[in-house]
Amino acid sequence: MNTAMTILVVEDQIREREALSRMLRSEGYNTVAAGNRPEAMRAFEDPIDIVVCDLRLGSDDGLEVLKQWRQTKPSVPVLMVTAYGDIHSAVEAMKLGASDYLTKPLKPDELLMLLNRYLPMRVREKQKTQIDAGGIGRMIGQSEKMREVFHQIEKVAASDSTVLIVGESGTGKELVASAIHDNSRRRTEAFIAVNVTALPDALIESELFGYVRGAFTGAAESREGRFRTANRGTLFMDEIGDLPQTLQPKLLRVLETYRFAPVGSNVESQVDIRLIAATSRNLPEMVADGQFRIDLYHRLNVLTIELPALRERPEDIPILVDHFLRDCAKRHLRSVPDVAPELLEYLENYEWPGNVRQLRNVIENMMVMAEEDVLTVSNLPKYLSGNPLSEQHHVTKGPYNLHDLEKEAILSALKKSFGNRTHAAHTLGISVRTLQRKLKLWGIE
Repeated sequence: MNTAMTILVVEDQIREREALSRMLRSEGYNTVAAGNRPEAMRAFEDPIDIVVCDLRLGSDDGLEVLKQWRQTKPSVPVLMVTAYGDIHSAVEAMKLGASDYLTKPLKPDELLMLLNRYLPMRVREKQKTQIDAGGIGRMIGQSEKMREVFHQIEKVAASDSTVLIVGESGTGKELVASAIHDNSRRRTEAFIAVNVTALPDALIESELFGYVRGAFTGAAESREGRFRTANRGTLFMDEIGDLPQTLQPKLLRVLETYRFAPVGSNVESQVDIRLIAATSRNLPEMVADGQFRIDLYHRLNVLTIELPALRERPEDIPILVDHFLRDCAKRHLRSVPDVAPELLEYLENYEWPGNVRQLRNVIENMMVMAEEDVLTVSNLPKYLSGNPLSEQHHVTKGPYNLHDLEKEAILSALKKSFGNRTHAAHTLGISVRTLQRKLKLWGIE
């Protein structure tokens, strides 16, 4: 990481401000800290590359910091941090020009992913551009299933066709998209990612295509959308299956002509992008049910990469565990602990409904909470507690439907979290929206 990159951290709570600054410095960034709006304004004179600003700054308003930064340094990305569920403020921040937003409590992996997305391409760490014994790019695996995925990435990257990545939540679809980009002819241009489920329906169109000044209340200035920002590079649209039906025709036309008009304008412009889409949903079923346009599906489904669930490649779990332990140790400034054989056996046999994301969360939980030098089954998070090697925690070998296993895992997590959907989704390593969609599908309130 280029240490010249500087991040302004605006947070009124001193402990949170210092913890965030410390974490960013451990990743190789320089940091400038501000505890209130006046201090943030004084930082205008510093060479800041990106701003991470809390929405609430005591008696101050983080949106005012956002407005002044957008007026003074419009090219500097601003990431707003909001309390969970404060969607109205998040929408307002996006309308005022925030590049993205995160919810508290901040997850280091999510923040670092956004930093990698918005900081200039020239300062990113050089990614692997060839398949090796351990994987490709930031993907890791030695199983036959993953080797096939790596081989597909290599072939797909050589073309410029649209790609559809399918797989369960938490399998690493954005990592696949990033690896395709980093191995393509567009590797020196921008890789722009947008998660359809992370945006309110009312914001998706303006986020994708931009808007002109006065297009809606709060649009004080024109703003480019993700399609324009990704020009000459790659645009990754995650959870494309959740794209509102009202926007599907417009996306189809853009993919056919690569021309579009921002919200509030009739003037079209053209872009040169490669689109990579991903979904955890069954698009053919959605097409059959009339929820997804068949012509858009065929336009997206030119080249397809299917990602295996983690339970389908348990032989990769040991190297994933080792990688996550080393990564967590680096970020938390701790030594790498050993793993007891019985714990590794448990991890290899667990079903992992949240896939690699859930495994990573479990490893980080144990790493942070453990006081011993050797991790054992006693260090597992509470929702995995009980007898970890009992039959109920093993991958079911019988003739059970995969959807039944998924339903059982979600209902079990909800029971152990006393019905708290946010907590259940976090422990499973999936989004709250995905969990709610599953419950709706099953008719469970």
